[in-house]
Amino acid sequence: MTSYAKIPAPLLSVRVGTLTHGQVLTCNPDLPLGDAIALMHRQRRSSIVVTVENKPVGVWTEHDCLTISAEDPTAFLRPISDWMSSPVRTMSAHASVEAATFRMRRDKLRHLIIIDDQECLVGIVSQSDLIRVPSAIHPLRERDVASIVRRNTVSVPGDTPVGLLQAAMKEGECDSAIVFQPVTGNLPENSESPTGRAPATLAGFQDEAGSVTTTIGIVTERDIVGYLVHRSASGSAWEIASRPVRRVNDHTSLQDARQIMIDHQIRHLVVTNNTQDVLGILSFNDLLASIEQDYLQHMHDAMEDRDTALARAQKSLHLSRKIIESSPDGIIIVDDQGKIEDVNPSFTRVTGYSRAEAIGQSPNLLQSGRHDHPFYEDMWQSITRAGRWQGEIWNRRKSGEIYPEWLSIIAIRDEEGKVLQYAGIFSDITDRKQTSEDIRRLSHFDELTGFPNRRRFIDVLGRTLNECRGNKDSVAVLLLDIDNFQRINNTLGHAIGDDVLVDFAGRLNRALPADAMLARMGADDFAILLPQKNDRDTLETMAQDLMEVFNHPHFSASGGELFITASMGITLYPRDGNDTTMLLRNAEIAMLRAKNHGRNRFNHYNRSMNTASSATLALETDLRHALERHELYLAYQPQFIANSGMLSGFEALIRWRHPKHGELAPDKFIPLAEEIGMIDEIGLWVLRTACSQTVKWRQRGLHNITMAVNASLQQFNSPIEFGDLVSSALNETGLAGDRLEIEITESLFMQDIEDTCRKLQRISDLGVKVALDDFGTGFSSLSYLRHVPFDVLKIDRSFVNDIGKGIGGSELVRTIINMAHNLGKTCIAEGVETLQQEQFLRENHCDFLQGFLRGRPVRAEEIEKTFAHLFADYPG
Repeated sequence: MTSYAKIPAPLLSVRVGTLTHGQVLTCNPDLPLGDAIALMHRQRRSSIVVTVENKPVGVWTEHDCLTISAEDPTAFLRPISDWMSSPVRTMSAHASVEAATFRMRRDKLRHLIIIDDQECLVGIVSQSDLIRVPSAIHPLRERDVASIVRRNTVSVPGDTPVGLLQAAMKEGECDSAIVFQPVTGNLPENSESPTGRAPATLAGFQDEAGSVTTTIGIVTERDIVGYLVHRSASGSAWEIASRPVRRVNDHTSLQDARQIMIDHQIRHLVVTNNTQDVLGILSFNDLLASIEQDYLQHMHDAMEDRDTALARAQKSLHLSRKIIESSPDGIIIVDDQGKIEDVNPSFTRVTGYSRAEAIGQSPNLLQSGRHDHPFYEDMWQSITRAGRWQGEIWNRRKSGEIYPEWLSIIAIRDEEGKVLQYAGIFSDITDRKQTSEDIRRLSHFDELTGFPNRRRFIDVLGRTLNECRGNKDSVAVLLLDIDNFQRINNTLGHAIGDDVLVDFAGRLNRALPADAMLARMGADDFAILLPQKNDRDTLETMAQDLMEVFNHPHFSASGGELFITASMGITLYPRDGNDTTMLLRNAEIAMLRAKNHGRNRFNHYNRSMNTASSATLALETDLRHALERHELYLAYQPQFIANSGMLSGFEALIRWRHPKHGELAPDKFIPLAEEIGMIDEIGLWVLRTACSQTVKWRQRGLHNITMAVNASLQQFNSPIEFGDLVSSALNETGLAGDRLEIEITESLFMQDIEDTCRKLQRISDLGVKVALDDFGTGFSSLSYLRHVPFDVLKIDRSFVNDIGKGIGGSELVRTIINMAHNLGKTCIAEGVETLQQEQFLRENHCDFLQGFLRGRPVRAEEIEKTFAHLFADYPG
């Protein structure tokens, strides 16, 4: 016998309920036997289940038909209840396939009735179903037909009466018989073998010359059923025999034999040897017996190691008990009668009931009364149907306190699917519920001021608008923004800023009518909802009262006074908009218009504002796609050595080739890029593109040039260190650090001079030059120059333009040049447009010049044409 260790174990996880027929043939106990047999024959079913109120009370199978004589017509008129097998052999739908296989073999059953937990009919499982389980293939793979073929098969001549054949099959406990019939005519051509290996021979026996003298057929229990239904044949075995027969050689593997039966929807095969002698019949029942033998061998092998297995099980049981005892979750075990068998220490900790108090009681002692009967009905229906339930439930502690818990209930079953116990695992979720409530509150209310937040305001505004639709009521939305509030945070710190917000939020709320709603929409933005009919004069008065709030100073904890102002926008439903988005957008437009007109005022929305706002919005949308659409490009303005006039480098200047508006200068879109947060992305693109272009020109022989790139204030304040971005661009393009110059403006030092100096030093450490752009137009104090790591002072074009226009203008430029040299720095003048300006700058030893006189900003290809003679591949 093949060792079971080489055969994969059957599918222990497969439940027998999954194998049942989708439609079970059933009838009531009063149905005449003849009608039941006819129904089985017509439906081609091997059994019919007798039921009362969907509960099985009996079964009639093809095998039972062996006991019925066709010559007794009264038998067919009697009710099936007189003949059925009763009581029926049933099994739970939750039982394993292995348990069903063992049960059918042990009790010699060909059909097993499957029931649910209410003992109602679920389906029926036959031997054929078990053979078709994929796991049944493995035990059959390495064995052949000869190992299990039945050699005591009933064999009879073709003229044997059916009644005698029935008796022989019943006595021999055979579900089929071989019928021999002498050949009286030509046989049909042989068909191909179902295995595809050799033709299937229909003949039974041959004479010495090789001629077929006898042919064979098979009579099965299904053929007997057909005979009993018609009862008009002559009654001989050959008349009802199935033919031609399917034959297999005794060396055929059981797996191939199984596949032949499944493919051709038959349950019996005639087995022959190499000399075509008939050895017997192979049936589904034989295959099932073979699988069972392997299963029993496996059980035998397991029993030989029972001592080791028992020790391992005891160890696992001890470990499981320790885990249950130390589990932070409460665990309760209930028997199949609904009585508590055991609890763990966490059960006592959560509920307050000791182990002794709980054992023997019903779990109902924990019921809180918050759940109705249908709730528990649904719970137990889920446990009955799926074997488990989980969800949130409210229970009561011994102290009477009601608490929420998360409960999971699992039905524990034996091998045959019978429920033995129920295990409940639960955890107290009081803290989780409280946290959930806190999260809900935080998601709708501002944590600092305690007033509703943006989400809550939009929700309430939406509901208010729905209530007002269809009537003449109006709704006013006021959006208020504190002017220059960021300056308070930067100068005095966020703690003072928070105190200011809380103070003025309280003042605003006290100035509002009772039915108004105040919400904090953002850092220093507040919105007000007035859900009532308000005319313009009323709104004007109320807005003025609210602005009065800011006329009184805020007193800090140290006693200092803070005076702040605010700008407000007012919009009205339905005049200015009919939904939340439109009203808030228009209120913001009105508020921004108030800021643009000097702040510390309020403004009503009107449609003319929307035109300018729409244009800005359209430009913003286009800018977000400008990079990916390759609409941005760099223009390069040359820089020259003042004394020699030789090319020293370029300044990279960004331009936008807008598809609708044409060429746009940086002042048209850079402020917008800073406002919408795109300046970092655009700035990094400029840096990489300029470095890459410098490398290309140097590779073509244009050496000793420097590329100047402008950096904005927002780039320096970005979360990503600007020095790291510069380092990354140099590494990616291969440009040396001393060939790059970063231009910054004096406004950079108004934020945090120490932090700015640190960031500039990081750039200097890379070998990159730092230039102070627009020098003299920004920061009033010059003391910072002693501490800032810079290399170049760039004279603003406004000063260069004053050269020759009086003593003051020329002297200021001369002073800046001298100051740069005294500090050990170089100096470059931009905006040089006349020969007079150039001559003055040379005479006063300015180092470099840049301006329209020598060259305008142009594309890279124009630079290559203008300075072609400087490139190594220049043909002249």
